[in-house]
Amino acid sequence: MADRLTVLDNSFFSLESPAVHMHVAGLAILDPSTRPDGRLDVETVAELIERRIHLVPRFRQKIAFVPFGAARPVWVDDPKFDIDFHLRRAALPAPGGRRELADYVQRVHSRHLDRTKSLWEMYVIEGLEDGHVAILAKIHHAMIDGMSGIDIASVLYDVTPEPRPVEPAVWIAKPEPSSSDLLRDALIEQVTNPLKAGVETINDLIQRPAVALTQAQRLVDGLTGILTAGTAQSSPFNVRVGPNRRFAMAEAPVSDFKHVKNALGGTVNDVVLACVGGALHRFLTRRGLPSAGQTMRTMVPVSTRDDSQRMAMGNRVTNLFVDIPVGPMEPADRLRAVSAVTKDLKSSHQALGAEAIMTAGSWAPPTIHALAARLFARQRFMNLVVSNVPGPQVPLYLAGARLIVNYPMMPLAETVALSIAVTSLAGVMGFGFTGDWDAVPDVDFLAESLVASLEDLKKVAGS
Repeated sequence: MADRLTVLDNSFFSLESPAVHMHVAGLAILDPSTRPDGRLDVETVAELIERRIHLVPRFRQKIAFVPFGAARPVWVDDPKFDIDFHLRRAALPAPGGRRELADYVQRVHSRHLDRTKSLWEMYVIEGLEDGHVAILAKIHHAMIDGMSGIDIASVLYDVTPEPRPVEPAVWIAKPEPSSSDLLRDALIEQVTNPLKAGVETINDLIQRPAVALTQAQRLVDGLTGILTAGTAQSSPFNVRVGPNRRFAMAEAPVSDFKHVKNALGGTVNDVVLACVGGALHRFLTRRGLPSAGQTMRTMVPVSTRDDSQRMAMGNRVTNLFVDIPVGPMEPADRLRAVSAVTKDLKSSHQALGAEAIMTAGSWAPPTIHALAARLFARQRFMNLVVSNVPGPQVPLYLAGARLIVNYPMMPLAETVALSIAVTSLAGVMGFGFTGDWDAVPDVDFLAESLVASLEDLKKVAGS
């Protein structure tokens, strides 16, 4: 039986519209001088992918939709899979700096993926200053979340300049299921899976009543916390977005964030959120908007994966909603305020409640899921998204070219015009700022302000 999309995975299709595209992306900057020939071209990248793509089978699959929308779509092999469609070559105009790179990336990020093919594209971008090469990987959010993106990186990257030997595997596409097969399987699942889930729940109550009751109480507490929080304060980011995006980059050593955390308290993620709060304060001040005593509610994705789910595609996340102070305050006070909020949220079981909301009614018709997802997206539950995905902190190489930094990109929601994503790889925190073209024309200032906010914290921390 084909692998069916989860409720959460399918929600990213439901939320897609002409103005809202639900793909994520990563922009890797590579230094080819570590290769014997000192260069990295699209042919070399293609050869690497073709030798290792069997380690990520999902990358040769596409979506098959069930007739009449009777169930969620399934993943099936794409018999017409062609690496030349998915891997593309590009070059920047001189001087090949950050501005030229951001201009190119934001235009690619503003285009939908082709739903009739495997849902990813990769661009090898030449012409960067200092002889560097960029690789832009664009993947539908229904296929991966942040941590599965790191797993994919572990397939493509090596920890030494010499690529590890990987023998390619012969691939023969499985026949596509017919419409009648898809419909039959869907109807069988609609009957058998709810019964199976019900039996498992009853057995759990009988065998472990105390554990089941504790979990139920935590779930109630989490749902209560979400529902009583109410809507977020208004912000310049809560507007209906258009189809076009702006993109900006920032980076800093992971060691800077750890130093601040060790000196002032909290976690590395608390330091990231405090820097975001400081950047938003500068942003509001520059626009002449009030900020004193205000907060911005930030949706922070939290991975629910364990070690057994490594290399499992799809989404295994829940969310926390963190009210970040954006008013004028001392940097250390902002960090302490953020740390206090996140500590309370972790003990409130809000993440458990959010997960229950996202997976509720797993066996309801997809039309109900789509309606619920769109209804949720149109409420002002948040002002922006901040995603922080940690990765390995050792040197990494793609086909022998050293990774300098990776800037991630998140999609925008229908009425949320800003997302900030950060990935820590090879000792560098790379920030990607994705904004709606009309609502956030000053996205570059936000990136600069985050670096300035980190510098403020470093001064207080004594570095």
